[in-house]
Amino acid sequence: MPDTELIHAARPSLIGRRVSTASQKMGSWHARTPTADNSYAPWLRTGESLTLRIQQRCGSFSVRNIRSHLAIATHDETALLGLPSQQKIYTREVLLYADDKPVVYAHSVVAPLHLSGAWHALRRLGNRSLGTLLFSHPLVRRSAPHFCTLRPSHPLHRRAAIVLNTRPERLWARRSLFFLRNAPLLVTEIFLPDILTLQR
Repeated sequence: MPDTELIHAARPSLIGRRVSTASQKMGSWHARTPTADNSYAPWLRTGESLTLRIQQRCGSFSVRNIRSHLAIATHDETALLGLPSQQKIYTREVLLYADDKPVVYAHSVVAPLHLSGAWHALRRLGNRSLGTLLFSHPLVRRSAPHFCTLRPSHPLHRRAAIVLNTRPERLWARRSLFFLRNAPLLVTEIFLPDILTLQR
């Protein structure tokens, strides 16, 4: 079974239309799997819980909740979530640490109405990984991931770069839609350079 099928694909035709529309407007996200010569490929291509994969390759693991709040979504985020543009959505930003080094910046967004419904557990996560919920709930379904190299002009690159001493020319990212009772949650994971120091 392919890695990306470890969580069953959710409503593929709908997800495909959403991803295609948003990607065309952004012009940078794509479904092409990174090739083996990409040093980040083993991380980008994994279909297992990213939290679990990191934990297995470090001595200590922790999550820092940077902020959880309502914010104006980007156009491609609202397109993927099926919402009107410029709508405020619930945003959760965290850093994943391995041996006290930040290795992943995670950015998750969901429509506020789902916080009192399917995704109500998001509000109680605190400094716990979202992956513990996504990969343990039997009803969660996941779309195929899309990938992007974020440049310094991208807002998510700027947010992730705050925790780094330098601003990389680019940062690799992937994102997927997760569905719980037909409620979509968009999760974007940005891989920071120190993740390459972990055993693959």
